[in-house]
Amino acid sequence: MTVIYVIVKYLTIVGTFTKAFFEHLSCRVYEVLVEDGRYLARSEMCGHIEHEFIKKRGVCFGVCFFPFLFNLMLGLMFLSAGAMNILYIGEFYMKSGAANFPSYIYLWLGISMLTNLFPQWEDALTLKELIYSKDSNMFVKIIAAPIFAILYVGSALERTGLTLLTSCGFAFVLVEFYKVLLPAIL
Repeated sequence: MTVIYVIVKYLTIVGTFTKAFFEHLSCRVYEVLVEDGRYLARSEMCGHIEHEFIKKRGVCFGVCFFPFLFNLMLGLMFLSAGAMNILYIGEFYMKSGAANFPSYIYLWLGISMLTNLFPQWEDALTLKELIYSKDSNMFVKIIAAPIFAILYVGSALERTGLTLLTSCGFAFVLVEFYKVLLPAIL
């Protein structure tokens, strides 16, 4: 599985790099010691950075959630631009006859960012342990449940490389969503 994981990470290298950068930035903001800052290691750490074990619930949530949020925002912007031009309008070529490279690049960037959203598997397990421990408040458990479920399931999918397929599928779903949301414009 590590081979497939690393291949997917290198196919989506821009998203891999930005996810690791945002994770590194989050560790700096939350003052978490970074042990290995290599972004593109050929292991299960590809696209992630190795940091010290996090013992505080809020810090662990921030290190898991904010890189997810930033990559999600960038991914949706790029995917919207590329998917609408190529998948909905069908502008495969420009008026000059050349391929519509900007739209293809936007589509690839969007898929790349959305493929690399989720935290490292060990971070997701640590977050689960911290949020759902016996001494945790019931209110925190209920409020954090939807976000945690997304992060946990996504982290499990990313481990096997399946987030590339889900991101490609999401491009088609996003176009259908925009058709329903903006019928007068489209």
